[in-house]
Amino acid sequence: MRANLLVLLLSAIILLSSCTEQPSRTIIILSKDASTQEVLAAKEVRRCIYQRTGELFTIIFSDSLISGSDIILVAKKKRPILKLLNDKNVSRLISGLKKEEYILKTVKNNSNNILLLCGGDATGTLYAAYRFAEYLGIRFYLHGDVIPDEKVNFQFSQLNETRRPLFAVRGILPFHDFPEGPDWWNADDYKAILSQLPKMGMNFIGHHTYPESNVGPEPTVWIGMDKDIQKNGNVSFSYPARYFTTANGTWGYKAKNTSDYYFGAGQLFTRDIFGAEIMEGMSPWPGTPDDQNTLFDRTARLFREVFSFAKKLGVKTCVGTKTPLTIPKKVSERLVRSGKNLKDRKTVQTLYEGMFQWITKNYPIDYYWLWTPENWTWGGNTKADIQHTRSDINSAISAWKKIGTPFNMATSGWVLGPKKDRTMFDEYLSKEVPMSSINRQMGIAPVDVNFARLKDRPKWAIPWLEDDAALILPQLWAGRMRRDAADALSYGCTGLIGIHWRTRILAPNISALANAGWEQKEWNPNIEITFDVPDLDIIEGSPGALFAVFSDSTLANTKEDSIYRTLIYSMDNYYLNLENGFYDVTLKFLEVHYKEKNKRYFGVKIQNKIVEPRLDIYAHVGYGKPLELTYNNVRVKNGRLHLQFK
Repeated sequence: MRANLLVLLLSAIILLSSCTEQPSRTIIILSKDASTQEVLAAKEVRRCIYQRTGELFTIIFSDSLISGSDIILVAKKKRPILKLLNDKNVSRLISGLKKEEYILKTVKNNSNNILLLCGGDATGTLYAAYRFAEYLGIRFYLHGDVIPDEKVNFQFSQLNETRRPLFAVRGILPFHDFPEGPDWWNADDYKAILSQLPKMGMNFIGHHTYPESNVGPEPTVWIGMDKDIQKNGNVSFSYPARYFTTANGTWGYKAKNTSDYYFGAGQLFTRDIFGAEIMEGMSPWPGTPDDQNTLFDRTARLFREVFSFAKKLGVKTCVGTKTPLTIPKKVSERLVRSGKNLKDRKTVQTLYEGMFQWITKNYPIDYYWLWTPENWTWGGNTKADIQHTRSDINSAISAWKKIGTPFNMATSGWVLGPKKDRTMFDEYLSKEVPMSSINRQMGIAPVDVNFARLKDRPKWAIPWLEDDAALILPQLWAGRMRRDAADALSYGCTGLIGIHWRTRILAPNISALANAGWEQKEWNPNIEITFDVPDLDIIEGSPGALFAVFSDSTLANTKEDSIYRTLIYSMDNYYLNLENGFYDVTLKFLEVHYKEKNKRYFGVKIQNKIVEPRLDIYAHVGYGKPLELTYNNVRVKNGRLHLQFK
């Protein structure tokens, strides 16, 4: 009896197994000569279908369509198998695809249902695969994938979508200098981040490098002479450098052993001095000249592996440091001992040649970034500062050309250019050099309108995904990302790059920025409008950030209540384009912070003439009450009205 029961049970199990293991009618087809990215695209399609449905489809390499099955066809443009579709409309769509563009389209071919995932190149094909995954309900973020728990039955999708990016460059600028960011990443961490970029339709990762200062030098970029670079890319002379570890005190952090952390937080760490793997045994600083060289060699190996991986995914890479070049103390002393003049442009060019040779031997980068001085956004700049920077950029360009232009050059900074004219570098930089800038005021200020004045060159807007003064707080900036992306598009920017430290907590912000790099129609009513440069009113307000800060229910002594709800703050200059002539100028002020005299006072100049030597708004009208001052017969001679507040 028991034996018969056992046979029946085994028969039932075998029958059940044979039912569940029947091969699916749907297969995934790749061309026989498919590229690495196309193969990855097909495997990712299979993975995502399996994660949502439990069905594991077969991948077949073939240059012919296999009858009797539904087909998911993964192929980049110009693959011979695409000609077998025999559909003129589809052929027209495919022929019109440019790099990184793609289509998802369901077609009927004889007895076959075919879902076509086709890109203008291999990278576009990879994007198509991840877009298809989104139709399955999967979402992608910088920290990982979000996959619904509930399984669904696979249905052959009826899709008809063509996608083209709004920006040629779309990516991230993970900023070193805080432990919340890439200072603690190892190769696997970098690869995990890089793997997410194409999933979100992004194609760029860049790194700023602090030179010798209260933060650096960071070892991402080595500064030295060609003679100190060995054939394998290692260096024989360097200087102390580091990424942040718990043994280093820097902005907002005090050096402390992790075992001394409060509330059991030390249990999160494997050792007392914690930091990046390449910093192990090097904290708080490399101790000997050999250690200093070893740290740069470790860094070179790390980024060689990481950037090579990025290339396989179609992700462009970039590193850079400050201009004018900050020469490390040890390097300076060595140059002086050898009779070199540190102020001589030839000396600076020699250093750039060494730097670029080191990068070429170690990093397969696409761009080198020249970052203008950070203090230009806080304290402005002098004519001497501008000249020094221009001379340094010329030295870098000369060095780059001398070693054979192995990568592209680009500029960036906390401002787009000098205070007098933010577009000044556009006058003499080659048009193939991208110009970029992060938003001022840690992201509170919008994208610089002066981007609209740059013509016929790549230009990358870099909005902040978070505020570095508040890295322990949630920052719900998704709407701000859309605003910045819309502005960047209207100014004709070709790049949209988010600056950040953290990853998971920024998921909504990063997702908003990534999506805005491809599609804005649903929420941007002005998507077809390009900013008209001749209509620019505010050319420079430094920083001139707009921010609604006053919300009392009533305002006294004014019928213009709505005007005074939004203020311009932190501004010392304001320019207005006007036709030449005489004007009456009315300035509107409101004190919404101090509630006593002599707390805030400043001078006012109009056209470089003092009109208020010491204006104290509260002393005039008190707190929250508008003050209007009018100045008559102000002459405009050069097409500009200039206001100064000191």
